[in-house]
Amino acid sequence: MTRRVLALALLVAAPIPSAAQDRSAGDVVAPAIAAYQNLDFDLAATLLRRALAGDLNDSTRVRALTYLGAAEHYRARDDSAVAVFGRLVVLAPRYQPDTLVFPPEITRMYDDVRSRTKVEAPQLAVAPPSPAPAPPPPVPAPVRSSAADTTEVFRTHTRITVSGGGMVANVRAHSEAGLPSAGGTVLGMTASARLRRFELGIHYLEGSLEARDLVEGAVALRFVATPWLMLHAGPLIRRYDMPAGAERWTMWQLGARTEAPIVGARLRGHALLWQGLGLSVNVPPGSGTARGGEFGVTYDLASRPFWFALAYTIDHASVQSSDRHETVKMLTVTAGVRKP
Repeated sequence: MTRRVLALALLVAAPIPSAAQDRSAGDVVAPAIAAYQNLDFDLAATLLRRALAGDLNDSTRVRALTYLGAAEHYRARDDSAVAVFGRLVVLAPRYQPDTLVFPPEITRMYDDVRSRTKVEAPQLAVAPPSPAPAPPPPVPAPVRSSAADTTEVFRTHTRITVSGGGMVANVRAHSEAGLPSAGGTVLGMTASARLRRFELGIHYLEGSLEARDLVEGAVALRFVATPWLMLHAGPLIRRYDMPAGAERWTMWQLGARTEAPIVGARLRGHALLWQGLGLSVNVPPGSGTARGGEFGVTYDLASRPFWFALAYTIDHASVQSSDRHETVKMLTVTAGVRKP
């Protein structure tokens, strides 16, 4: 009777750490994926590493490693992304990321890592002799729920990313039935502040274009739809100062910008197109249409947060019931700093 009571007590007191830890780590995977989908890659990487430190089952671990590798890539940490994908290849050599979830740049990086990673066939190990019975383990301390930790991490990573830089632009303005064509070099600045998917950006240019002075300013509210697609809307105001007076063009823009890596994650190319929702000119008063686009590249230094950009911009505006047309071409070099 005494032996039965002792055996029952040992069964009740024996801990089940793996199941509890698996549930605890698994609870962190869902918020991590949500953070990744919200483009908060810093938060996603933190939560995924916390989850991977626990006892996940193989399928959950494969999923977590895939998202972690993608998050590290978008954080411009390709070395870390390659290391994560290497762990994934060793764990699941035949696994392939879902192309409906991950863009081609992620799947190509994974395929490249898999092609360079040699996975040795597992060898059967000789079972060691059975060890002597261990004493009854102590009763484990209660496992802390991951909900509080996750909430704390979310609060830590809910921050604003700020970026700013100086601009040098070569501007060429060509007018039909309006001001004479002019060109010159102007200086300016650009700045932006981003919180998760929303970003507010501004730019300002000022300088002399031969017979007229240029002052240009723009404000844009942007929505980051995916890591490679951003939508934006806002006004652009361009003012020409001349001895005879000032001429002002106001355009309301609605557009989209797409971005893709060229070499790794540090050199990226982008293309932007916008359509004017409205155009107004003060001299002579009138309204019309406008459209434009931009193509360029951005390079992040290895010692981030410094970055450089080269862009070519062109826009065309037409005044209704008039022969007035304005085409502005701009080649811009920007040097900036980004602070998370």
